[in-house]
Amino acid sequence: MKNAMKFGLALVVFLTASVMHANDTNFSVSVKSGKVINFVINETKNVHVSIFSNEGSEIFDEVLKSKDGKITRTYDLTALPNGTYYLETETPAKVSRHEITISGTTATVASTTVAETYKPVLVKKDGLVSVSILNNEKTPVEIRMYDDNSNEVYSETIKGEQTLTKTFNIKNTTSQNFTLVTTYNNKTFVETIAAR
Repeated sequence: MKNAMKFGLALVVFLTASVMHANDTNFSVSVKSGKVINFVINETKNVHVSIFSNEGSEIFDEVLKSKDGKITRTYDLTALPNGTYYLETETPAKVSRHEITISGTTATVASTTVAETYKPVLVKKDGLVSVSILNNEKTPVEIRMYDDNSNEVYSETIKGEQTLTKTFNIKNTTSQNFTLVTTYNNKTFVETIAAR
């Protein structure tokens, strides 16, 4: 059934790469007509788009690229049965999730974002690695670091912080690379850091 839905959706997706003119927001999603939705994202050169069922099954995904930082896509969701779905967009800076309800011959997009998670920002300089996290939901943040032999060299869970920064000294290590895994707001981000 999942494969049939993916195939059906893939057949009816309009892949229109239109260039946007002036737009005041960085992201918008709206119903064009019936079960056809349109989304626009500005100020990014690539975005990963996924559509999930209410149960969490991925129905569709694609990576879109733009040279000028403006992306528009239109999706015809006619093949999907009634229910609640989520359009998730992932840019280099954040992951956003939008709720879409399909009922009869129409789709409705919720007026607010269901979830928005900013990705951690890593800075490496002079043998120090700093990770900064903006956690607007103030969910627990789990930080783990592994050496190139998959040995855990650091582990901590921080609760209730909206912004946090951790700095790691990797100057005098024998590992060539480290893997930093951060988990918060139901998302996990994995980054590989070269020690040398």
